[in-house]
Amino acid sequence: MGANISGKEEILEKIISNGPVIAFLWKAENTAEEKWPVEYVSDNVSLLGYTVEDFISGRLLYADIVHPDDLPEVEMELSEISHAGGTVFVKEYRIRTKSREDKWVKEQTFIQRNDEGVVTHYQGTIFDITEQKNKEMALEEALRKQRSLENAIKNSSTMVFLWRAEEFLPTDYASENVSKLGYSAEDFVLGRISYSDLIHPDDYETVKDTLAEKCEDDTDHYTQEYRLMSKKGKILWVSQGTFIQRAKDGNATHLQGIIQDITEQKEKEIALKIALEKQADLLDRKQAFETIVNHSPVIAFLWKAGPVDEMELWPVEFVSDNITKFGYSVDDFLSGDILYGNIINPEDLLDVQTELSDISREGGTVFVKEYRIRTKSGDERWVEEQTFIQRNDEGVVTHYLGVIQDISERKEK
Repeated sequence: MGANISGKEEILEKIISNGPVIAFLWKAENTAEEKWPVEYVSDNVSLLGYTVEDFISGRLLYADIVHPDDLPEVEMELSEISHAGGTVFVKEYRIRTKSREDKWVKEQTFIQRNDEGVVTHYQGTIFDITEQKNKEMALEEALRKQRSLENAIKNSSTMVFLWRAEEFLPTDYASENVSKLGYSAEDFVLGRISYSDLIHPDDYETVKDTLAEKCEDDTDHYTQEYRLMSKKGKILWVSQGTFIQRAKDGNATHLQGIIQDITEQKEKEIALKIALEKQADLLDRKQAFETIVNHSPVIAFLWKAGPVDEMELWPVEFVSDNITKFGYSVDDFLSGDILYGNIINPEDLLDVQTELSDISREGGTVFVKEYRIRTKSGDERWVEEQTFIQRNDEGVVTHYLGVIQDISERKEK
């Protein structure tokens, strides 16, 4: 450097030394694992915490600052290009600063040869691309999570929609598994079919009125059950969780719909309700249970309901004789010495109370739940409860009429 450098070269060196691009001249060793001794480096190597002297003195080789995880790949690619007669090497990799911080750099190097074609030097530049690389990796991670979420939705029974909060619910997004309705996501997004067209005619007004009401009263989300009609005319029961997106002025702009197919569950609920109603028509409630249940694997209960906002323990007004399967007598419950909640496993009790209370408060008619109870001898048994929620003429819950069945053997498999 110095006196032998022309005016233009001095200007160029000054520009480089004050810029973000660090210039290097490395000596080629032509070995499998080159370490790249530095014959020249611009002053702005100080951006990495090093001095020119660190490299020119030989105390530090360029390979010493390349990240150990990236070094073999850099060595291999440069060697392959050099042996193939290439003249340019471009690579992104990590280096370590003097303070041991990892930085991403992009190297662009010209491979120099002598008259015999032997590589003698590498003349190149490195440029800090850490910020850009971090953004790229963050974007890749976000896309990976998005793909993972989309795959999870695609392989589930849950359909996802994003509708504009306008008449007929125009669709901005639909998950691919809407194909179970007989239509493609594109059919909805391009407006070939409107989601509102699929709502069962008997449920349409209720769905529309509920949506309008929730948009007006500043609700953020709500859940509703209704029927859809597929392209082939099949009726599906769905539970729709709706999240309402609003502008700054509070007006609804979009609706995010999470649609769960509950047809099988709903058909069981309806079948149970019909069966229980038929029994009530034929016999007195207690006689019906005594006749049918005492000779079956299920145990029948009639529980008295308290206020739905309280954590109930359910006094028993009737229990079938086969309660003896769990070591209790009918009188244990009818006397009031034992409430039904007393035999539910304490770890499961809060879930049972909360779910039954939520369903009752929302106007539901059927409660289905698996949980553990304790027999009189202290053993734990898994049971499935299927219960019909009874109301008076004012709609107030008065009783729970249901059955429990021992499913321990199935749960333990």
